[in-house]
Amino acid sequence: MHRVNRKNITLLAGFSLLLGACSLPEGEFPSLAKRPYESADPVAEPPAEPASLSTRLPDSLRAQLEALVARHNAAEAAFRAALPATRQAAQSAAGSATGSEIWVVAQMEISRLEEKRSESLAALAEIDRLVTGERDKGADAGLTALMEPYQQAVQREVDEQTGILVDLARLTG
Repeated sequence: MHRVNRKNITLLAGFSLLLGACSLPEGEFPSLAKRPYESADPVAEPPAEPASLSTRLPDSLRAQLEALVARHNAAEAAFRAALPATRQAAQSAAGSATGSEIWVVAQMEISRLEEKRSESLAALAEIDRLVTGERDKGADAGLTALMEPYQQAVQREVDEQTGILVDLARLTG
């Protein structure tokens, strides 16, 4: 006589359930034909890249950018010329009481230095406006890439000026 253990019964029950799942009930089966959404056009076409990218800045745009960089360079030169005196005043005021005469002199020097960089900020804002304006007009990526070196050069020096002013303000407390 064969002895049936629980493991065999469990396996037989599992196989019978699996075989039952393979049998098909009577009735309509789903069609394998394409559904309407499978053959419809995509919702949106990806934007096509322009046939060619600009490799040269238009003369008028180049002239504007060069004038703005020259404006920044003049402001940067004035900033650098005034920096030693401002740095000396800030170092002299380090640790002094807020509102003391030496502290006030340092604050005035820092304000003068900030004023000297205002033209750099204005030039950078104008360059940013030009780049944004060209993008808004639909300029290709080549044109905006040609404008970026002007923008990045001025941005880098303006960031450096900002760091110097922050350090001077920290020094005077």
